[in-house]
Amino acid sequence: MDDDGTRVVGAPGDVGGGRAGRARGGLHRLRRPRLYEQLADHITAFIDAQGLSPGERLPPERLLAEQLGVSRATLAQALVALEVRGVVDVRHGDGAVLREDRAARHARVREALDAPGTTAPDLAEAVVAAVAGLVDLAAGRATAADRAELAALADDADVDLGDLARALAAAASSPVLAELVAALAPDGGAAALGARPRDVVRAVAAGDTAGARAALRDRARPAP
Repeated sequence: MDDDGTRVVGAPGDVGGGRAGRARGGLHRLRRPRLYEQLADHITAFIDAQGLSPGERLPPERLLAEQLGVSRATLAQALVALEVRGVVDVRHGDGAVLREDRAARHARVREALDAPGTTAPDLAEAVVAAVAGLVDLAAGRATAADRAELAALADDADVDLGDLARALAAAASSPVLAELVAALAPDGGAAALGARPRDVVRAVAAGDTAGARAALRDRARPAP
């Protein structure tokens, strides 16, 4: 227990490793998950197994990395992935703090936006605008590792479009915007990538913001 009354939980050293990649759409080639993705799954499994509550804090990064046998850089990537998923808030000087149940939080966001007169096209328009923001941010913020991953995903004919959207959200490093898209769009914003989603991702991987915007605008318009 910390001085402020926040319980700091132990490290997830006793939980099984990350989940294997899953075939999508039948017996297709599997995408091997990266180490930080496995680590994020590992930490999530620990949180679930321990029944931890919102507000509880994971151990400091240095201690957690030592106990898990990974580098601090890999752990930092895993924590960013968990933040994008809505599992934790990573606060400077305060560590990783568990957030409330994601489904409940998403329901509250949708309820707040469900004002009188709001229509399904209104919400769809908001998702498109938010995804465009993520694409812009990803094109400017993606690391070399992000760009390599995005390029590989764009060239994988078997990859799920939801994975493309999630990879863009992770590369954008904007947890709040990514969380808004996740709350409003069950597919993670995949449909908002338009008719050329792989071209959007390829442009982001190349750091071509203008190209990504052009590909994003090329969308099949719904019938009136």
